[in-house]
Amino acid sequence: MTEATITGEKTESPTPGTGHEGQTFLVGDEIYLRGIDVADAICAMSWRHSLYPYSVDLNKEWIKDDLAKDDDLWFVIVRKSDDRVVGSVQVEEDGVFFWISAETDRLFGEAALRWKGEAIALVATWIIDERGQTTAYTEIPADETPVIEKLEAAGMRRTVRFRELLERDGQRVDRLGYEYLNRAWMAVLGDPRERRLERTGTGEARPVPPPVTLEGDPPRNAMMVGKRVYLRPEEPDDSIKSALAARQETETFFDIGRHLNSPVMLDKWVSDHEKAELPSWITFTVCLRENDEPIGWVALLDVDYQNRFAETGSFFGSVEHRGSGYGSEAKQLLLEYAFERLGLHMVQSWVYFPNTRSAAALRKQGYSESGRVNWLYSHNGTLGNFVAFDLLAEEWRAMPRQDWTPA
Repeated sequence: MTEATITGEKTESPTPGTGHEGQTFLVGDEIYLRGIDVADAICAMSWRHSLYPYSVDLNKEWIKDDLAKDDDLWFVIVRKSDDRVVGSVQVEEDGVFFWISAETDRLFGEAALRWKGEAIALVATWIIDERGQTTAYTEIPADETPVIEKLEAAGMRRTVRFRELLERDGQRVDRLGYEYLNRAWMAVLGDPRERRLERTGTGEARPVPPPVTLEGDPPRNAMMVGKRVYLRPEEPDDSIKSALAARQETETFFDIGRHLNSPVMLDKWVSDHEKAELPSWITFTVCLRENDEPIGWVALLDVDYQNRFAETGSFFGSVEHRGSGYGSEAKQLLLEYAFERLGLHMVQSWVYFPNTRSAAALRKQGYSESGRVNWLYSHNGTLGNFVAFDLLAEEWRAMPRQDWTPA
């Protein structure tokens, strides 16, 4: 993707209110978009997506050293009336899918929400209608009514609702997903919202296994212990076993086909995340209690410590241990860690439509469907969808505690 537009620090400023003149696209009623300039560092706290204060000099360094190398596309949102920078838009390209994130300065009140909605709509329609891409997607707080009005007026459709994902002014707020799809592709492939989601299993939640009372010492380096499995931090040998399991995989539906992994790269990836004081990914190796054999991993992904949510993920490379309840037992240990130790309020999960096995497992673990996110990837001559799930801590705590016999 095109890199952010960065120029020298000495920029000749136009007469206030005329900065948009001559620009032929990405210009709206109240705002226009342009590439980021080093001079924008002077007002970066109005547009940088950060909760923390940074000096002008640090913002200049960030623009020149980090943002200039970013593969994502960045724009500042500029008020037409006086050319003041009031926010920014970040666009992340992932194959056929374009994820739009926008922020405006909250100090401008309700006007900031209008500008945010207008900016997202401008970018989404530009990506799809002019550039001919397939999918533009964004997520916004459910209480931002002016943004929602702008998105829906531009033809964007709500496709998912993650319950109580955000914490704003002491209240929990849902987060909504909106999509804008290429009409030419819909004429060929049909409306993805009408595609039937295949299901397996009963859809009924199982009880949560009760806490285990250990007889003797816990397993070495264990953090969570269940009846048959325990969770521990990943170790270097785990990467070797994971890479070997990938080479021996028999199923193709888990992750849009099979993948080969490098043990060196896996080990570095895990090590880099563990070094962070507040890691964005928290991964555990799942081991059998009877012999300490690693059989898979579970993880919290993209942990948001401010809003107290994360995405959950799991994978069991050991084929002989699939379908025997080990995955659900390990996931319940992960949920206990997420809700009771880390203090998260909710978790979410995304599953490829063809992966009905994982979707059924999530339902058994207490998750509810949040909606779907369409056309995230190309596969076998068409575009594929995800089904989204969420689970609140209070729902998990209310589930009955009872031993169950694996299917």
